[in-house]
Amino acid sequence: MSKLIILLFSLAFWTAGYAQENTLLKILNRELKKEIKNQLKSPHFNGDTIRIIQPFTINSEKILSLEIEKRSPYLSSVWVIKQEVPLNAVKKVGKDINIILETGENLVTTTSYRLEEGKEKEEQSMGNLFFLYLSNEKQNEDLGIAIQNAFIKAGVPVIKEYWYD
Repeated sequence: MSKLIILLFSLAFWTAGYAQENTLLKILNRELKKEIKNQLKSPHFNGDTIRIIQPFTINSEKILSLEIEKRSPYLSSVWVIKQEVPLNAVKKVGKDINIILETGENLVTTTSYRLEEGKEKEEQSMGNLFFLYLSNEKQNEDLGIAIQNAFIKAGVPVIKEYWYD
């Protein structure tokens, strides 16, 4: 009987964590779609545009990832950028023009390549910043709090620090 209770508790805990991960993904993907829809309309538009290749996802190993295509008038070509970070490595959320997730040293993997050169020319770098590509909306500190709370409910204690538009 006690084994059954432990099993049910474990299942309930796992299900609750999974549901909160889905809440986090819903927030991130909703905001990214809004960003893309409004990127050309924004009075703060800097010329960079993005297109979603793979929305925010969390795989079975609890890796948060995003893959986008980025065009910029300052770059000579179109770049494909994929970022990956272990969910439990995220320590802070902040905003300095762009909303950023911060981790410990070298825990974010960024893979990028020029679209016209193909994947065989991809470059990989490690860092501590995971860019959410959310920058157009201003006075949105409530979004930072919502992201922080979604991480906490998913079992990842995250601090919301600076928030500069």
